[in-house]
Amino acid sequence: MQTTFNPVDLAQAQALLSRLPVTFSNILRTAQLTATPEGQISVSYEMQSSLKREVTAPSPIEAIRQALFDLATCVTTSAQQHEAVHVSSYAAGTELATEASSPERALSKAKQQTLGTSLPSRLKEHLSELATAEATSFADVCRRFVVFGFEDFVARSLYASPSSLFAALTNELHEWDDNNTEQVMVRLDPGHAVRLRSTAKEYEKSVSELTVMCAAHGIAMQRLLEPLEFRVSNCKGAAVRSLASKLGLQPVAAPLVSGILAGSIRAPRKLLPKLALILEAPESLLSTVFRGSFDRRLVPAFKAEAGKPVLPIAPATWATAVKALDLSPEDAKALLELGV
Repeated sequence: MQTTFNPVDLAQAQALLSRLPVTFSNILRTAQLTATPEGQISVSYEMQSSLKREVTAPSPIEAIRQALFDLATCVTTSAQQHEAVHVSSYAAGTELATEASSPERALSKAKQQTLGTSLPSRLKEHLSELATAEATSFADVCRRFVVFGFEDFVARSLYASPSSLFAALTNELHEWDDNNTEQVMVRLDPGHAVRLRSTAKEYEKSVSELTVMCAAHGIAMQRLLEPLEFRVSNCKGAAVRSLASKLGLQPVAAPLVSGILAGSIRAPRKLLPKLALILEAPESLLSTVFRGSFDRRLVPAFKAEAGKPVLPIAPATWATAVKALDLSPEDAKALLELGV
C-alpha cells in the first residue's frame, strides 16, 4: 500500500533537515568532554542558556555518539511537539495543500495563507517604497522580509535564550515606532505560515506580533547583509592569506579559507565564531552569505570526451577539504582539530 504524505509536513521536515548542519554546529560549539569520578566520559552541551544537557558513556567516542543521538532527539522531538500543539493549524495547511493538488489547480501556483498583522505606518511606508524601487508588489517585499527575518530567528532560537532574542527583535522594531498602525495581510506559503503560527504559540506571542517583529528583523538583517557581502568580497583573492593569519592559521590553510568564503567548504565550528568576529557579523548571517555564494557560483564549461562532469550539490565538509590538500600530518591534525 502506498502512503500519501502531507505536502505541508514534508515542507516542514525539509526545512528542519536543511537547518540541521548549522543547528548542530551552533549547539555543539558549547560541548565539553570530561572524565567523571566513576570512570565514565561525560559530554555536556547547552541548548539554550536555561537548558543544559549531559550524557555519559564508557569511552569518548561512545559519549560523542550518545550526545549526537541525544541532540538529534531533542531537535526532532521539539518539531513533533509543535505539530501536536497546533493540529488545527496543520489541518488548515493540509486543506490548502489538497486544494492546490486538485485538477483545477494542477498547473497553478500553490495557494498561500494569509496572516493578519498591524504594521507601524512608517514600516509600511518603507516597504512600499522598496516595492516601488524594485518594480514589484508590496506583498512580495513584505513576504520576503518576514520569511528572511523568521528563518534567522529560528536559527538563533536553537542556541540563544528567548529573552535575549526577543530583546534584540523588540529593539529592532523600536526603530519603526509610530503612533499609527495599519492592518496588513501578509501572504506566506503554507509551510512558513504554519511554522510561524506554531512558533508564535510556543513563545506566547500573537501571530501578528511575531510577524511584524520578523519583518523588522528581516530589514535589519538585510542592512547588515549588503556591507557584509562587500567585506567578504574584499577578503578574497590575495587578501585571503591575511585573513588566514588573523584567524591564527598557517599559510597552507589559505585555500581552505578561500573555499569557505566562496561557500564551497563548510566552516568548522571553531572557525565560524572567529570569522564572525573579524567580519563583524552574526554567525547566522555569515552562513547566509556563504550559502548565497555557493548558490550563485558559476557553472564552468566542460569539454569532456567521455563521461559527464559532476558538480557538487552541497559544500564540502571541512574534514574532506583538509584531507584533499595532502598536507603534512602535523598541519592536517591542527586543522582537523578545528571541528567539522
